[in-house]
Amino acid sequence: MQDLKEFFQGEISKPSRIALLVISLALIPALFLPVWEITLHAPQYPEGLSMEIMSHTVQGDIQEINNLNHYIGMQEISPDEFPEFNFIPFFIGRFLLLAGLAFLVARMPIAALGYIDFVVFGAVMMWDFQHWLYEYGHNLSPDAPIEIEPFTPTILGSTEVGQFAVTAYPDWGGALMLLAGAAGPVILGYEWWRRKKKGAGES
Repeated sequence: MQDLKEFFQGEISKPSRIALLVISLALIPALFLPVWEITLHAPQYPEGLSMEIMSHTVQGDIQEINNLNHYIGMQEISPDEFPEFNFIPFFIGRFLLLAGLAFLVARMPIAALGYIDFVVFGAVMMWDFQHWLYEYGHNLSPDAPIEIEPFTPTILGSTEVGQFAVTAYPDWGGALMLLAGAAGPVILGYEWWRRKKKGAGES
């Protein structure tokens, strides 16, 4: 227990600091690139209709998708319907600053705090995204021209909705954030190994 406490109160090595700098730089474009993409494919739309979810808005073939959703009674998709867009850029910016600060001061507590914050935020946002997909697929108007069974598009992968295949996957911004998240355990593992190796060499 004492070893663990000392580990999380210690300093960060130069390689890990460089990794933190790379993470902070990688998060900058995530503020402006699409984070997630949802694509609809059907025989009459061989090239597909796409909706790109940014950190601050949603864009793409929104009007065409809303026109199709009208036939099954789904509410219109609009950036104004998602209050999350008001604070997601703030959180990404905070992760960027924490990673940059950990790089500058080389302290493990700051790096650990930033990573925990990042993981919790990511988990909450994934749950929130799936919740919105559930709401849109289940709150269908009974007066819709076409009646279908309520559905829940998956957050990752494909879902069949009538003659449409709805596919969701990370876009460039999301990929950068996932890579940043995956780097956390690598840095922690390296630092733990480095200290164990150093302690063995001193004994």
